[in-house]
Amino acid sequence: MKWQNKMEKITYGRQTISQEDIDIVVKALYSSAITQGEYVPALEKALKEYTGAKYAVAVSSGTAALHIAYAALGLKENDEIITCANTFAATGNAALYIKAKVKFADIKPDDFLIDEYKINSLVTKNTKIIVPIHYAGLTCNMEEINKTAENYNIKIVEDACHALGSCYKNSKTGSCKYSNAAVFSFHPVKHITTAEGGAILTNDEEVYKTSLLLRSHGMEKVNFKNVPDSPTYHEMQLLGYNYRMTDIQAALGISQLKRADDFIKRRLEIADIYYDAFKDNNKITMQKKYSDRLNSHHLFSVLFETNELRDKVYYYLKENNIFTQIHYMPVNKHPYYEILGYDYKETPLAYDFYRRELSLPVYPLLTNEEVYFVIDKISTALKVL
Repeated sequence: MKWQNKMEKITYGRQTISQEDIDIVVKALYSSAITQGEYVPALEKALKEYTGAKYAVAVSSGTAALHIAYAALGLKENDEIITCANTFAATGNAALYIKAKVKFADIKPDDFLIDEYKINSLVTKNTKIIVPIHYAGLTCNMEEINKTAENYNIKIVEDACHALGSCYKNSKTGSCKYSNAAVFSFHPVKHITTAEGGAILTNDEEVYKTSLLLRSHGMEKVNFKNVPDSPTYHEMQLLGYNYRMTDIQAALGISQLKRADDFIKRRLEIADIYYDAFKDNNKITMQKKYSDRLNSHHLFSVLFETNELRDKVYYYLKENNIFTQIHYMPVNKHPYYEILGYDYKETPLAYDFYRRELSLPVYPLLTNEEVYFVIDKISTALKVL
């Protein structure tokens, strides 16, 4: 029997919790170790099997995953990353934690992803990592980005926090076929949840080993650099963090991952309904489809003709108990980044996108009746506003 809190309002995203999820979490609570126990390694094994990557490191959040991935790939003070302005602030923040610098490329207006042909002009001798954002669940043009990285001998970290279960040219996101690492988020509105949590996927053994150290204070209990001088000897080999995931969270993630493909199938069904409903509406632009990519639709983004129309639709939907969201204010527009000298006008397409974008409800528990209710209210709003 499935269990789920009944919620009257329609939100843009929501977790899907089953009785099986509850049972495994309770089982984990009764285990001898609810942190650093058996469930985190089991989740990591499941993530490797799901993505095809050689190594997985589960951590406390998607932000922690970004921070560790950057550091494990050698990003240092005054180094640079290149990423996209259309992302959550954490993508840039994780580089700032290391005192590195961020350069923002603009997006393409049809698929809302980083413009891979604008990356070259941002590369300098200090560029160390390119961070493509698989916005909404659609993968970037990884072949072209990989060519650029190889030309300049720089690394790639895929910010795949939106993109569990997506595919690019028959490669599942997280396999790291075109990158040095990929990171996921398991926040409640994502494809699967561990309440809060994330993971780093990689095929590089050194990145994996360094990530393990960084996750837990830089402490090593096996491969010592010095001679052990006590029965419980351990040593701190680098400055790490407490970014561990609990076994309670990992247990939830194991249960959720078993249903990930079912979750994504339902998201695709909902997306198809939206695409069909708005395909002839000249007031709405939807994310471009590609025949060689599977968009796993963490979000369903639409653009309205103008900012004023978007805002009016947003409030009209809210009056009808439909709570949409806007993704994202460009990172270079946040006051903290403005203080650092960033200017959102340098990425005008990302800013225009932010001014006209609305994320519609898309999550597995959403019924067709609710989807058509959302469509009806948007259609009505476009007629009366």
